[in-house]
Amino acid sequence: MRRFETPYVADWFAASMRWIVLVGIIISLALRGQVNAVSLTVPALMLLWNGVMSLLAGLSIRIRYHRYVALAVDFLLAAIFFWLQGGLAGASAWIGLYPILTGAVYFEAWGALAMGGGY
Repeated sequence: MRRFETPYVADWFAASMRWIVLVGIIISLALRGQVNAVSLTVPALMLLWNGVMSLLAGLSIRIRYHRYVALAVDFLLAAIFFWLQGGLAGASAWIGLYPILTGAVYFEAWGALAMGGGY
């Protein structure tokens, strides 16, 4: 009998958290009537990035320094989106949750604190 193994459960969990935040971003943009090509550019990149990360998790593949690369890209995408939306006055001021959740999943409390301090 074969055993079911999921060696990268943290990757699955991080991808799931990213999907939840991305749905929230799209909903918050739609509620404020800010859905246009410019405002959806960064979320589209986030969707593409998370799709790739979900595929890698599903295939049980990791890149070199996987957690660090994933966290750095999440932070950069969230920071760019935060800046383009006008900072705290924008539709999605809570975009900081995107890298904070990833940091918490991959590096526990220290990762969440580091990402929270970055914002």
